[in-house]
Amino acid sequence: MGSAYTVGVPALPFLPWLHMPPPPPFPMALYYNPALKPPLPATRCSITEIVEDGDVEPPTAEVEDGPSPRSVLAVWRRSAALPPPSSGVAGSKPAFDGRSKKTSVMICNIPNSFLKRRLMAILDQHCAEENKLRCRPRGGGGAVAKSEYDFLYLPIDFRGYAFVNMTTPAATRRLYAFLHGHRWAGSAKVCEVVHAHIQGVDALAAHFSRSLFPCGNNKEFLPVRFGPPRDGLRQTAERTIGCAVVRRRLR
Repeated sequence: MGSAYTVGVPALPFLPWLHMPPPPPFPMALYYNPALKPPLPATRCSITEIVEDGDVEPPTAEVEDGPSPRSVLAVWRRSAALPPPSSGVAGSKPAFDGRSKKTSVMICNIPNSFLKRRLMAILDQHCAEENKLRCRPRGGGGAVAKSEYDFLYLPIDFRGYAFVNMTTPAATRRLYAFLHGHRWAGSAKVCEVVHAHIQGVDALAAHFSRSLFPCGNNKEFLPVRFGPPRDGLRQTAERTIGCAVVRRRLR
């Protein structure tokens, strides 16, 4: 057998670039661009009228309580409605006379946000409370006249007035004592009750039956006659008066 032998590997020459220390760590900033979130849906403010019985009325235009503004409706040339009360003119409205036999009144300075159902709730509550306190048989078998009303019209032009017909002069005087001088909550207006120019439910119904009301197809804004009269407790039928028409746009 041959003898084993080793072959020596020659040493590599010194190479300085192979023995350089590693470079120091370099801080790197990582930027993360997250996916954009979809924009939130835009919200729209709506004005909601809440009435006393918990019902919610549809959104309506609202103006600041103050001097009666111009009507928000387009001009309607054939309107036969009663003229609005003149504000700030002495003697423009017939002052209330407690000795009068009149039964129809105009309620002035109503908050502009009031709707018919809200005013009805106030009148119903007044009649119910008055009838509970006063309408009891007295000596001699006679009965005190009830507080009840059979006509109501609250225009939608935001002038802040309404027409109401009570069934007796006594009921009219009670309504005057209840509302006249009342300061509405959340409003600077002070209620005023005066005699209406047109007196009696029949005369009011005849007058407004010839009127055109530019309120579209919404009969809630029409004058209404109640039968039997509303006393705050019993159910009554409502009959609207006048003709609701679609308002015209002026070109």
